[in-house]
Amino acid sequence: MPKATEIKDKKAVQLLVEGKDVRNFFEAFIKHHSKKLSLEKIQIQNFGGVTELSDFLEGFVGMTGFHKVRSIGIVRDAEMQDAEKSAENAFRSVQDTLKNAELPVPDCPEKRKVDGRLAVDVLILPGGNQTGMLETLLCQSFAGTEVDGCIKEFFQCVKPLLEKPIKPHQEDKARAFAYLATRPNPHHSVGVAAKKKDWGDLDSPVFGRVRSFLKRLAVLPEIE
Repeated sequence: MPKATEIKDKKAVQLLVEGKDVRNFFEAFIKHHSKKLSLEKIQIQNFGGVTELSDFLEGFVGMTGFHKVRSIGIVRDAEMQDAEKSAENAFRSVQDTLKNAELPVPDCPEKRKVDGRLAVDVLILPGGNQTGMLETLLCQSFAGTEVDGCIKEFFQCVKPLLEKPIKPHQEDKARAFAYLATRPNPHHSVGVAAKKKDWGDLDSPVFGRVRSFLKRLAVLPEIE
């Protein structure tokens, strides 16, 4: 399980994300929007897999310097083999984890909960109560393009040739990897690809929920 890194001075906003790929994506996304959205106070932490969040938070809240933290954001995906209520179940899992860590518990995703000096906000990717993951959102960024049409034709062609079919909850990962294969010097990591600017326009409306989440996260709660 990844351990929380030292809380840096002047980093009153802590963004906890699920895995290295998501961390790399958010590093690229925040760098792109930092000045425009005033995101300089955000420090990113990788909590690992979904089952590791509870243990990660236990160590995180006990860290030297945690008293400096004023705003916490948690990002995880809604990737489940049983797609029904996937996003809802993912959020409830985060709620339970926050409660056990004695942190503020939002009532719903993308609506921060403020308790005294500390605010907590949760984003379940791809957002909007959709089932999926970061790759789902990234696939939406090239949906409808000619390249997207070619990728669909490719999967239709190879589908009857596959020894095992691609699982429905993994289809967006496969589409994202296929898209990356079309980039100059392709990289299999969607997060590294974001740093290489291989996902096109990060100002696209597709990423609107992510921008709103980070902008909200960066606003420190008032101390009464």
